[in-house]
Amino acid sequence: MPIQPFDKARKLRRRPLVLVAIFFALGIFAAQSLQLALAWLAGLTALMLALAVLSLSIPHLRSLTTFLVLLSCTALGALLYANARFPTERLYEHTEKIQHVRGVVVSYPDHGPERSRFVLKPHNAPGYLQVFYDHTRDPEYLQIHYGDELVIRAPVRVPTNRAGERFDYREYLRRRDIWGVIWVYRESQVQIITHRQGFFLLQWGYELRQKLFAQIERYLSLEQGALLKGLLFGERESLPSEIAQNFRDAGVMHVLAVSGANLGMILALLALVLRWWGFNFTKLYFLATPVVVLYLVIVGFEVSLLRATAMFFFLTVGFFFAERGWILKRWADPLQGLSTAAIAILLADPEALFEAGFQLSFVGTLGILLAVLYLWPRLEERLQLKPRLPREEETLSRRGLRGAALFLIVSLAAQLAVAPVLAYHFHRVYLWGALLGNLAIVPLVTIALWGGISLLVASAVPLPFVAQIVATLEGLLLQVLIRLSQFFANLPGAIWSF
Repeated sequence: MPIQPFDKARKLRRRPLVLVAIFFALGIFAAQSLQLALAWLAGLTALMLALAVLSLSIPHLRSLTTFLVLLSCTALGALLYANARFPTERLYEHTEKIQHVRGVVVSYPDHGPERSRFVLKPHNAPGYLQVFYDHTRDPEYLQIHYGDELVIRAPVRVPTNRAGERFDYREYLRRRDIWGVIWVYRESQVQIITHRQGFFLLQWGYELRQKLFAQIERYLSLEQGALLKGLLFGERESLPSEIAQNFRDAGVMHVLAVSGANLGMILALLALVLRWWGFNFTKLYFLATPVVVLYLVIVGFEVSLLRATAMFFFLTVGFFFAERGWILKRWADPLQGLSTAAIAILLADPEALFEAGFQLSFVGTLGILLAVLYLWPRLEERLQLKPRLPREEETLSRRGLRGAALFLIVSLAAQLAVAPVLAYHFHRVYLWGALLGNLAIVPLVTIALWGGISLLVASAVPLPFVAQIVATLEGLLLQVLIRLSQFFANLPGAIWSF
């Protein structure tokens, strides 16, 4: 029976945060498109909020109150965006005059075979600087770490876009409050003043990250170790450019950008272990919380992982409250969780709305959720994939068929959802090769990620032969992933570029 308009409106009211997130994002988009004045937006926001509050005192005006609240969210989004826009244009005028700078490393440095890169917070200046340390001429280059206070004797340059590229690199940096780029070519250009000046929690996370990297490099080859660091921690600077390009052309580069999928794979492994030990789902959620926080600190506060973390905590707390009757169960909803994550990130950084990573992360997750919540139950019923009787036992073949069908639906939904974003930002459309590549590579990535965690755990145990066995198996699997990415990247007609 078709859903009536009243039923649709009622379903929307069950997910108010979805509407709040949509109208808040519309406000940010409007402010970016129309370049509205900050003072005008502040007055509009105050007016909308005042009208919304006044409407609460008038009975039988629930619809008007809802409308005014949503308009207030739109005005607030526009106001926050206008206030957050970093004035890089004023700093560009003085950039060329700066020949040396002193500041603190505030990002986890990425060290590759040819260069290192990190973000520097300069003293006595707003914003940040992007630093590239080219050490091709200096094999014994200076190791720079998070929290190091440096003096760099090199000119600061205005960011420029590469000739022939459509990607707006200057705007990409501006959204991160980065107004200058520094290139360093010699160790003599850098002087380390002191260490450990970063935020204490990130300082601890970075040092743990370096220890884990050392264990990976100890047991795996250069290529295999670089790939595992990408899968586990999103570190891609050390990955050979040819392998990175193959993953990109095969349409599976997302596995190397730490996101909710990677976090989900880790939590799935934890759930299997804890369920084997007899833990129920309530205990599982709360035992998983420190694991999620630890992973976030080790990786760094990536947008995609922040989204997944916010969604995880919303669902965890929501299910806990719903089980005790403190809130309605419908509030503990995945779409509500995704909306909460979007609102939280956009409140902290309204300009994140225009980032490709933010859009890919949220649109991809939204596509998966819509497919699982709405499309999959209908297909499952039509294809008769679940038992018809309550006590009917599910056969192994039917269970395997259900799993394969669900995985296919999820893969298709995610790729169809992100296709417009990829086309807009990167001017390419992934065709049948990406679908086949995801179907073949993503399950193996899950096993490889679990194997990587097992390797790190085994390396901490004083049984080196166990770690060596795990490393051998993990290395073989990583090599298979490298070969598969090369195969799917070279399939004819797999990508349409424009």
